[in-house]
Order: sequence, then C-alpha cells, then structure tokens
Amino acid sequence: MRIQRIGLIVLLGLSTSACHTYTSVETPVVGSTVRVQVPIANALRNANEAPETASVEGEVVAVGDTLALATQRRQEYGAYREVIQYDTLKVGMDRPTLLEVREFSPQKSVLLGAVIAAGATVAAVTAFSGKTGSGGNDSGPGPGPTPAVVVSPSVVSMILGLFGR
Repeated sequence: MRIQRIGLIVLLGLSTSACHTYTSVETPVVGSTVRVQVPIANALRNANEAPETASVEGEVVAVGDTLALATQRRQEYGAYREVIQYDTLKVGMDRPTLLEVREFSPQKSVLLGAVIAAGATVAAVTAFSGKTGSGGNDSGPGPGPTPAVVVSPSVVSMILGLFGR
C-alpha cells in the first residue's frame, strides 16, 4: 500500500510538470511559448525592497522593442459554463526580469512512461497475487476462474491524453 502511495505521488508530480522544461533566453523566436516574469509597478512600495513580479505565459506574436504575447485565460462559472478569454499582452523588452522558452523534455517523457508502466505492473501483480486454495485442506472450492486482463477504453484514452495524442 505504501509503494502505491509513493508511486501515485511521483506520477502526480510528473504529470503536473507536463513533460517540458523552461530555458532562459534573451530574445525568443516568434511562435514559441514563453513564460515572462515582469515587475509590478506600485506607487506604495518600499524603495528598499525588490519589486514584486507577475508571471505570464503565452505564445510569442512579435519581438522588437516590445514583446507581444497571445495569452489564453479560462474562467469557470458553475458546472456547465466556461469562459475563455484571448488577450494580446505587450511588454517592453527592458521590463522583463526573466524570459524563458518552454521546450519539450524527452527525459521527463521517458520517466513518465516508465512510472506509468511500473504502476500498471504493480497494480497487475497485486490484483493477480490472491491466494488459491484453502490452506492445505482439499475439501474447499477449487482455484476459481482464470484471471483475465481487461483494458478499459477510458484508461487507454487517459494515457494517450497524457502524451498529447
């Protein structure tokens, strides 16, 4: 049971990292997805403190004196209503404190696949490792039906969804 919990925690950690990494760059390429940290201007802040920053992620539309990002924001109202807003944000290239490009990470993808395969193997072994027989007494029922592996389409679609297919 403890192994299953540890495996679940590792799987959740890997799935939230989404198989990509962020690499710091000076100027991004148009069409790439970037994460920008911009300082928040505040008239009431203490001059001795570093300014707070806001993190914005979006697709690069244009690069020049300003960086134009196409962003998407979702808001859910109740169970059946969802609003998606598309915005174009412009940030001066002298303003960002950190500019990172999102890139695919094959190492994280292989690790996620290995964790999923190991979890499926552990689940199969624990499911099929039941005792057969009644402790040496031959008067009890037989071993029962032969176990079979059933693959659910929802499980397969969830695993394929993790890899973006």
